[in-house]
Amino acid sequence: MHPIRVLVADDHPAVRSGLVALLDSAADITVIAEAADGDSAVAAAREHRPDVVLTDVRMPGATGIEITPRLRETGANVLVISGFDLDDYVLGALAAGADGYLVKSEDPSRILAAVRDVHRGDAVLSAAATRAVVGALRDRSATDDRGRGDASQLSPDPASTSGPAFARRPLPGDLPGDLPEPTFTRREEDVLALVAQGLSNQQIASQLFVEITTVKSHLSHALLKLQLDSRVQAALWWRQHRG
Repeated sequence: MHPIRVLVADDHPAVRSGLVALLDSAADITVIAEAADGDSAVAAAREHRPDVVLTDVRMPGATGIEITPRLRETGANVLVISGFDLDDYVLGALAAGADGYLVKSEDPSRILAAVRDVHRGDAVLSAAATRAVVGALRDRSATDDRGRGDASQLSPDPASTSGPAFARRPLPGDLPGDLPEPTFTRREEDVLALVAQGLSNQQIASQLFVEITTVKSHLSHALLKLQLDSRVQAALWWRQHRG
């Protein structure tokens, strides 16, 4: 089998060198290009067509979040890795279509496994990123519950429900605009439900007694209907709307 071709984008030379050395130490992974800023990363991805782009979230010029859609247009899966586990970074990266989010304090073996996972089409989230997503989903649920409260109750003070602190933060699984909820086939629903449980394509295939290519096909069709870019977004959409 051909090794996984990776582009590493990070503006800190020492960190970038460390990641390159780590990835090149694996027999099934090879680093084909490096970049020190967002624009260079996009240019390198267009030139070299990597399987996976491992990108920092904060870089000079365009950030890792801003370039994620352009990186995905080259056919690459995107794994964001950062020294920050701030909620806005995590949610921003996933909303942009990243296939995973790790913090740089992860064990080296975890980083290698994550590259392999996203290359297979699976999703990867660090524990810190998972907490950020779960917290955002809980906030959304609480906000929706308040919105469905008894209409006979006194209205809250407008000043207490306005401004950035109360703003509805977009989540990675939000449908664009006001699109109606799509109609799925039974198998697409089966696959989406299992993706939302965190199962890999291999696990889904085993559970549904189908080939992995069939799972990927159903998931691709569901993503197209949802107008979403990644399985992470699909999983979050399912948890928000069907969970």
